[in-house]
Amino acid sequence: MKRLIQFTVFTLFGLSTGVMAQVSTSKWQPESIVIDGDGSDWGSVPRFFNAESNVKYEFRNDTRNLYIILKAADRSSQMQLLMAGFNVKLKVKSSPPIKVGINFPALRKGEMPPMIINPDNKPDKLTYKTTTNDLVIPKDTAILDGFLFSKGKITSESSDEKSICFARSKLNRELITYEIRIPLREIFGNEYTLESVSSNPIQLQVSINELSQKDKKGRKGKGMSGGMHGGGGRGMGGGMGGGGGEMGGMGGGGEMGEMPGQDMQGGMQESGGLSMERKSFSIDFKLSTNK
Repeated sequence: MKRLIQFTVFTLFGLSTGVMAQVSTSKWQPESIVIDGDGSDWGSVPRFFNAESNVKYEFRNDTRNLYIILKAADRSSQMQLLMAGFNVKLKVKSSPPIKVGINFPALRKGEMPPMIINPDNKPDKLTYKTTTNDLVIPKDTAILDGFLFSKGKITSESSDEKSICFARSKLNRELITYEIRIPLREIFGNEYTLESVSSNPIQLQVSINELSQKDKKGRKGKGMSGGMHGGGGRGMGGGMGGGGGEMGGMGGGGEMGEMPGQDMQGGMQESGGLSMERKSFSIDFKLSTNK
């Protein structure tokens, strides 16, 4: 109830000042998106693109959830996302503002079983070297900050529809995709209504950590041998970066027939002249009410 009162006061203040920043609108999602890292439920290429980080992205919502998708546009951006880690932050522009975030730490060596080409030599399937015939894939982890109900470390591909969930794509021939589902109650509380919270701008910020020369040298030639690690801070600091551009008819990232290890090594070799410092972009949007 307190947060709803803050939203009302902030909206009236914005109208009285007459100051209106450029704000996008979230697309309405008529059916729930399955969070499995596949990305096919979105039905189209993510409609926004940030040229500095080379990341495609989009956000949608229904009455209960906010959905976010991030997709690397080339192998260098994929390498930085996986090997340096990144943060996704949301700032509701109320007074005081509401700040929440998810930290995706960098890959660590040895947390994922080594992958080999399957006996049928089909490029779209993988087999894993394990002691049994069962497929065992360690789940990724992420660190939450500021949410009302979910706290601390979470694992990927949760089946709990009331909790925050994320997943990373695992097909070896596609560029990396992350899908995230955030229940709106985690941000606004149980008493929110979509009509009341949709009038308040939300800023989405994605910050990709720097990939240092030490990190690149230490990981070169080792391939994608790790899963998400649970370490890392949860701080909400950091300035907001430049806005993203809508993609319109831009095509998606190309498919590759290499194994993940080969892909990561290739990206390392190609990135000699590319910048691997910290990158950040942001965009303001409002939730859709499907009206």
